[in-house]
Amino acid sequence: MYKRSWLLFALVLTPFFLVGEADLRSESKARIEPHRSPIDVAVLPGGKQALTANHTSDSASLIDLNDGKLLAEVACERKPSAVACSRDGRRAAISNLWSGSVTLLEIDAGKLKAIGTAAVGDQPRGLAFAPNGETLYVALAGAGEVALLDWKTRKVQSHWPAPTEPRRLSLSPNGQMLAVTCARSGEVRCFDTTTGKQLWEQKIHDAFNLHGLTFAPDGKDVISAYVHHRHNPITKRLISEGWALNSRLAHCNATPKQYEEPKQIGLDIRGKAVGDPSAVAFSARGEWMVVTAGGTQEILLFRAETVPWMSGDAGDFLDSLLQIDEKKYRRLALGGRPLAVQFADDDLAVVANYLLDSVQVVDVKAGKVVRQIALGGPEKPSIERQGEAIFYDARRSHHQWFSCHTCHADGHTNGRAYDTLNDDSYGNPKMTPTLRGVARTGPYTWHGWQDKLDDAVEKSLTDTLFGPKPTAEEVKAVVAFLATLDHPPNPHRQPDGSLTKAAERGKELFNGKARCSRCHHGDDYTSKTNRDVKLEPDGSPFELWNPPSLRGVYDRGPYLHDGRAESLDELLRLPHSAEKLGGENLTAVERKDLIEFLKSL
Repeated sequence: MYKRSWLLFALVLTPFFLVGEADLRSESKARIEPHRSPIDVAVLPGGKQALTANHTSDSASLIDLNDGKLLAEVACERKPSAVACSRDGRRAAISNLWSGSVTLLEIDAGKLKAIGTAAVGDQPRGLAFAPNGETLYVALAGAGEVALLDWKTRKVQSHWPAPTEPRRLSLSPNGQMLAVTCARSGEVRCFDTTTGKQLWEQKIHDAFNLHGLTFAPDGKDVISAYVHHRHNPITKRLISEGWALNSRLAHCNATPKQYEEPKQIGLDIRGKAVGDPSAVAFSARGEWMVVTAGGTQEILLFRAETVPWMSGDAGDFLDSLLQIDEKKYRRLALGGRPLAVQFADDDLAVVANYLLDSVQVVDVKAGKVVRQIALGGPEKPSIERQGEAIFYDARRSHHQWFSCHTCHADGHTNGRAYDTLNDDSYGNPKMTPTLRGVARTGPYTWHGWQDKLDDAVEKSLTDTLFGPKPTAEEVKAVVAFLATLDHPPNPHRQPDGSLTKAAERGKELFNGKARCSRCHHGDDYTSKTNRDVKLEPDGSPFELWNPPSLRGVYDRGPYLHDGRAESLDELLRLPHSAEKLGGENLTAVERKDLIEFLKSL
């Protein structure tokens, strides 16, 4: 009886199951169709084609700029981060951030072919080809170096130092100089490509998020886009006055005879700031300079000769320095998240728009988008993608000065301390924590007084950004996006994922003599319980501290809430020593082993 009833039930529902299965296949296909998220773009010689690095689809796309067509898409490795083309347009490369590799490509008659992969090191980002196309320069953000990769052998030949977090590279027009921006240290360095010697190093004071870089067409100047930290409390009034954060450009002499302070300009307009400057580029003849701003979803168009470069302080507002005249300067809304930009000819700029899954062609003279080329992706954004859009949107902040990304760069940290209302008081700046793994490492804040990530998100949007109160759906979306943030593969482990012998000894110390595991335990090496870690009061209403996760701690200095320890060694020798916190005194050798274990987490 039971079998017969089930058979009749199945026969009645067979058409439903058949239709439903087809629908499920269709829905499944839609679910697995990835966003392309172009994070970088390179225009090929002649200006008719461009190549993009697609961050969330692990691919590269070749497009026809004139016809607006996608010509080819090839697979790369994990999280493509930058793209570069040789000067003859036949060779190209994609850096793969999470694979520690570069994908090598050949381009011929509108066809794109991956011909191999080269291992280069930890977190490769910016790329640049030498003029002969035989050497590829790679910015290793995790290693703090520039690697020189030989195209033929696919081997790294040498390294040039570039701490901390080199992000962008730019080669001078004559190929004799290579400039690199270091996002967290606020430095621009320039190397002689023939000798490998560093020509100069320019510390841009109070700069961070150096995400844009280019040589001027005549090779005499190096321009970088960044955010400037004023070291004042992040209050609504100080934000309004431009005394919290500023978006700026720095202008460095490419061949200084002696040390020179960089000239600067502030990009912000009173009441309508520029959020998260992302890239800067010049037209071939140098008539135009353009800046993309991912946070305010726009491109800034300057007549280069009218840019009011300032010696000393750049001033707080561009409108106080430059007469706002459309013949000299204009702001063009692009939507999405415009990141990289290059010129196709003297009047057409090509923009990689991350959140729109597209490339936009902008007529800078007319001040309009003349073409938008779709790279593929879902028709509707997922809840995670919706949250990602909010995370990167500086327009949600007071006068649109900054976004969540400004401090938590790409969901990580910019390595700086800010005085916000995160602990319900001013006067006690705190280091920006990483958001990698944040969905599983509550409670939140340095003092661990927030139990729910939803509440932390709402407070950040309203009391740090001073934006409108988000809806419940918006908070849910941001939390969903934060849950996607995780740590990249750890370079301090052996190829099979195991620990080195030194790290194994350090692990024993961590769990034994040093007694670190009392507070840092579980898969994320943290605790839900607040602790007394023998630090002096910081002036906030709270006395205890929540142990931060130790996952990825090698890439998070400086350390402690106020950044007082520059290195893990300094941390373990002085303010956070084992004996101070109830463990036993460690020898220098033991401390070195413990650090090796910490770096492996």
